[in-house]
Amino acid sequence: MAPEGTVQDRTRTDVDDQPPRSPADALAIIEREQARQVPPYWLFYLIWGAAWAVIGLSWFASGTGAVTAITAGVLTGLAIVGGSVGSGVVGARMGRGVTGPSRLHGALYGWVWPVAMVGVVALVIGLGRLGAPVGYAMPALFVFVTGGLFAVGAAVWRNVPDYALGLGLLVLGAALPFVPAPWHALVLAVVGGGALVATGLWTRARAAR
Repeated sequence: MAPEGTVQDRTRTDVDDQPPRSPADALAIIEREQARQVPPYWLFYLIWGAAWAVIGLSWFASGTGAVTAITAGVLTGLAIVGGSVGSGVVGARMGRGVTGPSRLHGALYGWVWPVAMVGVVALVIGLGRLGAPVGYAMPALFVFVTGGLFAVGAAVWRNVPDYALGLGLLVLGAALPFVPAPWHALVLAVVGGGALVATGLWTRARAAR
């Protein structure tokens, strides 16, 4: 008598080898295979949503006098470094379990995040040395660059909800300079960071179905 595990494995294999019984079954198989090929880019939403929350709340607290500007700057640097390292790790691991063009797309998309965010910081520092009011520029640039990244990534993976989120972030980035300080930092934390975290959790839940 064959072990129970062997019988179960053979039965499962026989079922998988059978053709789909209906068009609905065939569509379900196709969608399941497509889901396996899409990288878990929702992780970037959680990583940078949390980073934005830290950055925005830090500068809002600085604007209200709760913490010093130096403390807010240190927390911002830690958030950027943490987000960049996290994005790099996720991008490097994108190829595991992913096949086809999505493997390359996922890796490239993962590495562009830290490059873009560090680039924003460098741009803000450069503007500050030129005497520009960077207090309004930094939150707006973060949101605007991230909105563009989301829109491009969603277009590559044909994800309409995430594409809409990217466009919404572009609008938010354009509107932030018109919000008075320090409330613009709070908007970055609550609206921007909250939207990223919520979208990441929703995307993860949808992919797990």
